[in-house]
Amino acid sequence: MLLLCQWPKSSLEAILLDPAASHQTRTIQGVELLQGITLIPLTDDVVDGLPSSSGVASVEGSFWKFNAAIETLLQTLSRSGRVAYVEVDYFGGSGTQAAAVWHEGTVVFGPVCTQGRGAVNEALQFLGVVRGNALDEFDAVDLSNSGRNRSTEAWVKSQ
Repeated sequence: MLLLCQWPKSSLEAILLDPAASHQTRTIQGVELLQGITLIPLTDDVVDGLPSSSGVASVEGSFWKFNAAIETLLQTLSRSGRVAYVEVDYFGGSGTQAAAVWHEGTVVFGPVCTQGRGAVNEALQFLGVVRGNALDEFDAVDLSNSGRNRSTEAWVKSQ
């Protein structure tokens, strides 16, 4: 008898905003996390709805969804605070994270890609997240959300 294991798949593409930047995003639907961090899930529909931007993104890294329109949005949002672009891809407990942080329109961290945890935690530190008694910054803002929101689409449904 062949036993097939169902490994949980996690894939997240999102913008994370610090409290200062979060207050400037009345027109963008986001999910409030702990410590004043706001998560904006970047579904294909959201990305397709962004104003088109001429040219190619100037930030190079290990991102698969990042483009010039997202970069323009990040530059604009970062004028009032720090914002991070993150991508997380896990399958069966292993995977990668990629992140970069913008402030005042320019990149101040990254892009960084790590195997396992690391890149998003570093980005969250730039946003002012304090780990405290949590396992790491990822858990400190409840990004893991007790495993309920393992995908970009699941975060959209939780709004």
